[in-house]
Amino acid sequence: MKLSSQDLHGHGWSLWSSWRPKVGYKVGGDLCYMFAAQNALIAAVIDVLGHGEEAYLCALELLDVLCEHEENLNLLFTKLETAASHHRGCALFLGSFSGPVVTYIMVGNMRGWVSQNQRKIEVLYAQPGIVGGRKLLPVSREVRVEPNATLWVCSDGIRRSFVPSQEHLLVSNEGIESAERILKDYSIEEDDASILVGRRWG
Repeated sequence: MKLSSQDLHGHGWSLWSSWRPKVGYKVGGDLCYMFAAQNALIAAVIDVLGHGEEAYLCALELLDVLCEHEENLNLLFTKLETAASHHRGCALFLGSFSGPVVTYIMVGNMRGWVSQNQRKIEVLYAQPGIVGGRKLLPVSREVRVEPNATLWVCSDGIRRSFVPSQEHLLVSNEGIESAERILKDYSIEEDDASILVGRRWG
């Protein structure tokens, strides 16, 4: 199974991501991308509708937009929505990570959680819709996180049976291993899959 991965550190955060195409395919429509902006780390998790080459071509166009390193989430969303509208659309997570504040836009079949100091795991909320389908007014949400908080975001290629628990909390700088383990243990063979793991340091 071909895995791709990326990690990024700064602004009080470490982020790790891993993704793969549908089993048996060389490419797919799931993609993670992260970059360091002046005031935050910016992360995207994208799930283009469908699989294979056509979904991959759309993902590449969206990657081109992300590579422009636009820091404003609403403006970045608008650019991604325009690019996605030329194809079949996508589900999307966009997050800005800066110290105690995570600002995010999440649309479609994405799921996300945050755990604060090993207490109850809170759900991140997604708005319904398809980015690139009928035009959306993105809902920007903000969550304040304490030092040592852990965050997870995944596409619907990760089984619904995956819900973060104490065993998934990060106690050291092991995020890429955690992301790849979740992908291997919980991903659906018949779908592209992606996972983002974040840790706020004290």
